[in-house]
Amino acid sequence: MQLFRRKPKKDSKEIESQKGITNVQFDSSILRKNNITRLSIDERWTKLFVTIQMPPELKKSEEEMNELIKKEAMLKNEQENLEPQKRKCMKQIMSLTKEAFENDNEEAKKKLKECKKEIERINDRTNNILEDIEELEEEMREANLELLNRSINYIFSTLKVNNERALQIKKELAEIEEKKKLLSQEMETISLDWTKYAVDLTELIGTDPVKEFEEAYKLEGLKDETVDTSADEGN
Repeated sequence: MQLFRRKPKKDSKEIESQKGITNVQFDSSILRKNNITRLSIDERWTKLFVTIQMPPELKKSEEEMNELIKKEAMLKNEQENLEPQKRKCMKQIMSLTKEAFENDNEEAKKKLKECKKEIERINDRTNNILEDIEELEEEMREANLELLNRSINYIFSTLKVNNERALQIKKELAEIEEKKKLLSQEMETISLDWTKYAVDLTELIGTDPVKEFEEAYKLEGLKDETVDTSADEGN
């Protein structure tokens, strides 16, 4: 009995570069070496995505693996429940055998046949479950490997992109600092002491002409800095 379709095996440990994207593929030995059995619920894996956000394609692979884990749990739970049922039937057979054959009890014989039939059903179902679990283990291994390859490559590609962007930002910040420095230097060279010039111009042409020029050249913002020397002129 087959519940799960086997996926085609991937080439082991290949490195390919397409359009600037590096894709490193592990083989199944990495699963054994690192005791990876159910990656989607492995804390070593889940904590990798606390800071880095998981993309939709990885989320889908994670959900698919979780479904496999649920199926595995259901099969093993059913297997465990079949054992006490079988023991119960065996116990009934032992108690009914004497009544059925020594006392020639037809009702006991009928129940005996039902128990034997139930044991056959349990044995068949147990064998099917064992086959399903075996196939599921292969499916799980491939799902673990696929999720691991996808997630590790995604994390390293994200780190690469973030690192390149960080270097770009660092360069831009340096350029901004340099530009700020140059602008500050330029500011120093063109900045004038308007208070001094206001006094000098007022002494030369008087207050009213200075005000007229301020308005004409739209320098009203500097009026507060202009020193009114009209009182001095009166003296």
